[in-house]
Amino acid sequence: MSFLPVCLQIENEQILIIGGGKVALHKIEGLERFTRNIKVVAPEVVEGIRQRSWIEVDQKGYAPADLEGHLLVFAATDDPELNAQIKSDSLSHRCLVNLVDNPAKGDFASPAIFKHNNMAVAVSSNGENVHASVQWRNEIRSLVEDGTIKAIHH
Repeated sequence: MSFLPVCLQIENEQILIIGGGKVALHKIEGLERFTRNIKVVAPEVVEGIRQRSWIEVDQKGYAPADLEGHLLVFAATDDPELNAQIKSDSLSHRCLVNLVDNPAKGDFASPAIFKHNNMAVAVSSNGENVHASVQWRNEIRSLVEDGTIKAIHH
């Protein structure tokens, strides 16, 4: 499977994260550089999510109706069957789902992103090797930070 790399304007879109653990927090840490319109649905939520007062938290179990009105959904629970159910439910709600436990089976993969001013580089392995994507991203960051690649400002 091959994913199309795109840049999405999500500033005015509502993003949904189903799950409230460390993986969900990690997704939020990446997303918050681009939007503050994030909602979390989970029975339990880690403190790092709670500390972000701008996040709407709905402390409950998942229901298919939760998908309504969301462009992007991150299925970030620790239950592979529930994550697969979220993906299945998404077909009738016209939203795109990232399966954090199996990105290659979702609608989109979250790339490893390096952002410097108005420039961003996203590295993806089509959801197959997250660690390799992160390693490539870190190498690119090093090239910019050590001056090998000159940052261009307009």
